[in-house]
Amino acid sequence: MPIPFTLGDAADLTDVAIQQIWIKSADMANVVPTYYDKYMNVEAGVTDRLLRDSSITGLGEATRITEQAVITGEAPVQGYDKLYTQVEFGKLMSVTKQMWRFGIKKRDLTGIVQELRNLCLRHKERLCGDRLDNDRSTSYTQSEDSGNFSNATLAGGDAVAMISTAHTREDGGTNWNNEVTDGTTVNMDFDYDAIKAAHRTAALIRDGKGNLMNVSLDTLIVRKGFTNYFRAMEILGAIRTGGARTLPGTGDNDAAGTPAFKILPLPWITTNTAYWWMFDSSMKGPKFGLQLKESQPIQLEGPNVVFKTGEIQYKATEMYDLGFNDSRNFVGSKNTNAA
Repeated sequence: MPIPFTLGDAADLTDVAIQQIWIKSADMANVVPTYYDKYMNVEAGVTDRLLRDSSITGLGEATRITEQAVITGEAPVQGYDKLYTQVEFGKLMSVTKQMWRFGIKKRDLTGIVQELRNLCLRHKERLCGDRLDNDRSTSYTQSEDSGNFSNATLAGGDAVAMISTAHTREDGGTNWNNEVTDGTTVNMDFDYDAIKAAHRTAALIRDGKGNLMNVSLDTLIVRKGFTNYFRAMEILGAIRTGGARTLPGTGDNDAAGTPAFKILPLPWITTNTAYWWMFDSSMKGPKFGLQLKESQPIQLEGPNVVFKTGEIQYKATEMYDLGFNDSRNFVGSKNTNAA
């Protein structure tokens, strides 16, 4: 890509025979609405480069006390900690003085500077989507214009990937699982029976002391415009009729068997487009689920004029980190009916 942007790079801008020139970007609506804040807890105003969170568990249950018996004692257990390290993201746009004066400014295209904000937001959306796209991994290779690098921060506080059958429990008890299963089949293909299995999976999740948590799934995340999205719309339509309408593709009319749910159609799943997830939105907060820790929102800086050449520079930057400590409010499936 040309740096700086010169007259020769876009000759149409100074061609008097062309009356209308438009700015066309990948996000025709300025990336509105946002998606990441619908499934991630966003914490703004972070003031430290390194931020670590931790927890202690509650207690178990009361026990029976027989006559003259010594009451059983119990203490909380230290939970896992998670480190978030602020990373700066941004981009620079550089334009020659003549291109700015005779091309961009004359054509009233100065709004192109705002595209710097949009590309920061697009990148944030993609990085957040990557957390779901790589939900079974503890690292992945991230591709950016500046090059590829390994992102090795995907594990939670228990050093396990976001969706796993092997989440360790803080008190050393039996591992807990958030990989969708009906008890026999795992990673179920998305359909009515899989929604019931997701609720079953969530109902079996226990806290750090082994207590059942009553996770109530209410939001489905699917890749926008793909098969699971349309199937979800069909099933949700049947559920909302209270079972009066048969499930699409079947002769069954038991659609009222599961509660209605919200659908979050996410356009930022780029690889594993058949994956699907459900989560309890009431638990979306600093204790559970995906986190975005932000120390600097998107800021546009400029113009900076290079004295020797008159070149005009703008840049947009922001600083944040992504991750999770405890994913007990999420369940997920690879949509494969296999482990």
